[in-house]
Order: sequence, then structure tokens, then C-alpha cells
Amino acid sequence: TRRTVNGTSQGNETATGTTRDGKSFSSVRTASDTTTALVIPVSATAQTYPTAGIVVRRMKVIMTIDGTSSSRERREVITYDGTSTAKMQITADGATKNCTIALPRGRPNCA
Repeated sequence: TRRTVNGTSQGNETATGTTRDGKSFSSVRTASDTTTALVIPVSATAQTYPTAGIVVRRMKVIMTIDGTSSSRERREVITYDGTSTAKMQITADGATKNCTIALPRGRPNCA
């Protein structure tokens, strides 16, 4: 048997404080995930991992230090295609790189 997952999530976080240099700061972080047609086999005896589907994560932070703001954005798309390697595309501040992830628990390899 298998499970199919579709869904979205989102979150926000704000923080204020003082830097090590004594400057005041505030930050606003947002993140959202979209999971589409993620198929996960179910087994009582073997470890499984997704065999199909896409997971998209979007993240953004706006940092203000002593009145000067800057922002950073990141988008990650993981695609599962039935093999033991997932494909991952990372776009950070407009620059894109393609990576792979060995399943079930590998770390992204962007060499």
C-alpha cells in the first residue's frame, strides 16, 4: 500500500533585539511549503521514501538593523521520480543550482 500527500503550510516569525555591536535590529521570517502528489509506500518491514511527487519550500527574511533593511529569499524544489535519488533545485537570491539527494536520508549534493 501507499499514502499520497497533498497540502500546504506556512509560518511567520518576528524577532527584535540588539546586535553584538549594540545596534537595534528586527527581523521578519516567512516560510511556506507546498506538497503535491507525494507518494510514500507503506511497509511494516522496510524503510521507505517517496517514489513520486514534488515538495516546494519558499523562505524569505527581511532584516532591519538601525533602520537599514535588507532581504534574502530562497526556494527549494524537491522532485521524487521513483529512483533512489531525488532531484533538488535551489534558488537563493536569484541564483539557481541543481542538486541530488540520495534517499532515504542523504544530504543535498550540489557538486
